[in-house]
Amino acid sequence: MFSGAKPGADADGPDAQISDLFGRLASACEDQSHKRALKVCEDLLKLTPGDFDASHAKVVALIELGRCADAVAFLEEGDAQLRVKLSFELAYALYRSNRLTDALAKLDEIGNGDGDDEQSKKYAALQLKAQLLYRVGRSGESVSLYNDLFTRFPTKTKECSSSAVNLTAALVAAGCSDKILQALKKIGTTPKASFELAFNVACGLLVSGEFHDATQYLQLAKTLGESTLHDEGLSGDEIKHELAPIDAQLAFCEAELGRTELATDLYKKVLSLNGSDAATNAVCVTNLAVLVGPRGEGGTELMKKVEKLTDGEGNVSQNVSTLSSIAATKKALVHNRAVALVHGNRLEMVKASLESVTQICGGYVAAALEVAVASRERRPKDAFVSLENALKDAVAAGDKLSQRDALLTIAQLHATSGEFGQAVESLKKAGDTDADGLKTSPAFVATIAALFDLAGDSASADSALDEMLARIGTHTTGVPCSATLRAADRSLRRGRPNEALVAYEKLVTTSGITEEEAQTAIAGVVKAAAAGGDLQKAETFSKNLVAMKARHDKLDPDLLEESLPASVVQRSKELLIKEGSRFSKRKNDATGVDGNSKAESRKRKKKKVLLPKGFDPEKTNNPLPDPERWLPKRERSYFKGKKKKLAVRGAQGAAHMTGDLKLKEFSGGAGGGDVDGISKTKPGGLDPSIAEKLLGKGKGKKKKGGKR
Repeated sequence: MFSGAKPGADADGPDAQISDLFGRLASACEDQSHKRALKVCEDLLKLTPGDFDASHAKVVALIELGRCADAVAFLEEGDAQLRVKLSFELAYALYRSNRLTDALAKLDEIGNGDGDDEQSKKYAALQLKAQLLYRVGRSGESVSLYNDLFTRFPTKTKECSSSAVNLTAALVAAGCSDKILQALKKIGTTPKASFELAFNVACGLLVSGEFHDATQYLQLAKTLGESTLHDEGLSGDEIKHELAPIDAQLAFCEAELGRTELATDLYKKVLSLNGSDAATNAVCVTNLAVLVGPRGEGGTELMKKVEKLTDGEGNVSQNVSTLSSIAATKKALVHNRAVALVHGNRLEMVKASLESVTQICGGYVAAALEVAVASRERRPKDAFVSLENALKDAVAAGDKLSQRDALLTIAQLHATSGEFGQAVESLKKAGDTDADGLKTSPAFVATIAALFDLAGDSASADSALDEMLARIGTHTTGVPCSATLRAADRSLRRGRPNEALVAYEKLVTTSGITEEEAQTAIAGVVKAAAAGGDLQKAETFSKNLVAMKARHDKLDPDLLEESLPASVVQRSKELLIKEGSRFSKRKNDATGVDGNSKAESRKRKKKKVLLPKGFDPEKTNNPLPDPERWLPKRERSYFKGKKKKLAVRGAQGAAHMTGDLKLKEFSGGAGGGDVDGISKTKPGGLDPSIAEKLLGKGKGKKKKGGKR
């Protein structure tokens, strides 16, 4: 860099000017005024084209200002020697410009030096390469490179807090979530070190399905994040935007734990922030669309947003490209777009995207989409052909889960067509795949029993339920309530109280059932014990049932039986809203005599009065403006119209005379004299016929002669 003008040089010469510019550049760099530094660099390069220091400073200023594409263009237009010297800056600018493959290739050109500066540059290059490998989906290589960094540069990696955060993120993406805590212990840190680290640990627990523990780590990350960001001087709104990913993951945990309403509220809260984190917003939109569905509140708008996240070839949108680094996330985005297109009835677009869906999501997902399209187009035969092809591919690949899903879909199609026997056969084949213990699932057995009943084969339905009850007798955990209650009730009605009693007692001791299910199970124990002759047990459990009823003595059983289910009430409300009914709410008569319902009158929204600019309604001397001043004058309520002017000809008042008055005036009135020597024959004037002749006597005749 220039240090000043040469001795004896002209004070106003070019060397002095360059020296002054370098001094201003040094001052701008110390003040971190990147805009000013960029302007000085451009002035320097005009005087000294190709100067390395000015070029380096310009590239750094462009990167700091976020103009990474401009930095890449400047380096690519320069000479090759400059690109070699600034290879790391070029690789970083390419990374920030989302040209990940080019950035990886450029990092390989950085040499191995022995100096401290070269070692620092090598460490930065390896760290950037590890991050690039994570971004392009090569998470396993990224983990290996991060471990190498912690081994070769222990001091630098400990000083850089982001290294541990990036390592945990790479472990989650590589499917090694169970190794996160061990890796953190090895490098000498804990999840409490930063809120980013706690968040990544929670993400690892989410992948493992440990949602309760993940919720606790997410709450820890939120607490640490609020404290850290507040100390950094961020405002409350800025902190909410920064911690939006944590709220999104909390919503996902609540949804997986069955708390759907809370999850929906959290997703809507994140989306209402309108933050700049497009990836977080995309995740919230996709997950909320799954919870709400196409017919739920705002479901149509959510489906349209989901369609825009990827294109027909499976490429993720540019603003959410970070989501494509994890294969499972990209698969979900592509799949959800296709499902949204089906719900939007854009079937041709679904057909066009089937090839990319097959490559990214697998053959069964594509087959399911083909079945959905064929069903919408009323082509059931084509739907069965697609499923059978998918089943053959799954059998050839040995994919048990895909076989199960294909057979379940085939069973559903048979049941929809009324072919209950074939539906049972497909379900049994799906159970034989032994994927996720489907065959021993009580819900699976209850479905088969229901299909047998629909087919008219009650004996087979009873046999299936008896087998399930026999398994429940030796089963200790995870007894599902609804299917077991149905099976036990049926067994009791068929005169097998002992088998029913075992099932009811198992349900009573099961944890996690609702109060209503517990009451139903205790009542079943009482009935089964009484039917089996065990009166002592029946009396004991009946006391428990009475105690439970005492806690809910305010409930009226008859009223509960007559009331509609909550799902029916909710559906009726949705229909009322969609139809725009005037009767949005109904309430029963307070007296309850006639049972009629009264429609509440809808409150009209008061229109906001638009006042002129600068009008002050507080001052009494200012009259309120005319509310109809926006309407044309002819449409205003007080406009009476212009009076029509009549053309008056002849004597004054002649235009407004009737025919009778004109005749009277002509004849001289009721007591007039003679006209042309003809006397009146009637007291009302001349005879009308004679008068008309006299009036038209001189018409069309020209006056002759002079005045008599």
